[in-house]
Amino acid sequence: MKKDSNKGDTMNFAYVIQTQNLEEYGENFHKFKGGSAYVVHGTVSHEIYEEDAYGPGEHSYYEVPSITEASVAAEVMKHVNMHNGLRGSFDYITKIETMPSVDANALLYNQDFNGTFDELIAERESSTTWYPAAV
Repeated sequence: MKKDSNKGDTMNFAYVIQTQNLEEYGENFHKFKGGSAYVVHGTVSHEIYEEDAYGPGEHSYYEVPSITEASVAAEVMKHVNMHNGLRGSFDYITKIETMPSVDANALLYNQDFNGTFDELIAERESSTTWYPAAV
């Protein structure tokens, strides 16, 4: 039996985030060094958009991600830089891709993190290293 609606259907996806490390070697001299790969999983639900609520009931669908790209990017920056206090060496994001979770899990390069947004936050919050802001 064919469904009339996709409302509530979900799809698993992932943000794949690449970072670049920049290390300080003295005053005003920096060098690129490695980087990190983060895979942060979420879901997308399909919700109904009523185009004409008082008419013939025509509608279309829109996608609602469980977490936004900006929120994931901010948390990755906190996570990847939690051990350096942004002193002497730090990472910044160079690329963010969105893809199905199954494709993200199949990537062949090393992943420094592969999990959900909540797991990323929990890992950072459980870290014993903390650097106060520079004075």
